[in-house]
Amino acid sequence: MVSTKILFNNKWIAFLFLAISFSLIYNPFTKFPYTFCVIILAILLFTFLQDGNFKGLKFNKIKFSDIKVILVCYLILELSMDFIFQPLVSKIFNEPADYSSFKMIEGNSAKYFKWLFNMWISAAIGEELLFRSFAFLQFRKIFGEKKIWLVLLSAVMFSLPHLYQGISGLVMTFLFGLAFGFIYLKFNNIWINVIIHGLVDTVFLTLSYYGMTDFYSGF
Repeated sequence: MVSTKILFNNKWIAFLFLAISFSLIYNPFTKFPYTFCVIILAILLFTFLQDGNFKGLKFNKIKFSDIKVILVCYLILELSMDFIFQPLVSKIFNEPADYSSFKMIEGNSAKYFKWLFNMWISAAIGEELLFRSFAFLQFRKIFGEKKIWLVLLSAVMFSLPHLYQGISGLVMTFLFGLAFGFIYLKFNNIWINVIIHGLVDTVFLTLSYYGMTDFYSGF
């Protein structure tokens, strides 16, 4: 009798599981943040069917030494994106990223804290689990250990759901995806990615609350 691990561990099943998980972003039955709760459950199920455990998702413990790594990576990422890449991208495409959908939280404390909580569940945990942990795991099954492809393809996947932010927003999300991909490759711990991603989005939501998203425009 063929074991479950052998049955589900081939490149076509990996592609199918990844495609299903990604397509759940667009399912009509759930909304933010519940959509990513469903995606997280699907990822856990698919990973267990493939491997019989969750080790491939790299839920490694955070050590004290990782705190320095997190802070340094966050500061480099935040400063370079905010003061170099975001203004440059806005100038190249002659338009800022469209963050108008976040206007609703401006000056609204209740919505700010609700979005902040939802962001940590959906974007920080959900997106990192889908676009880094799970995507890398499946791409390795499909392409092998071709690191540049892992980073590039996961960054493309990460950027596509952000089309609503316009071309500049799409490009910026792709650049963030590249950065998060290299961080994941380097440190092999999804929790490091989750915390860095969460910190970046916390700053963004805080600026949105204070009506300061023009800061990102570079205009």
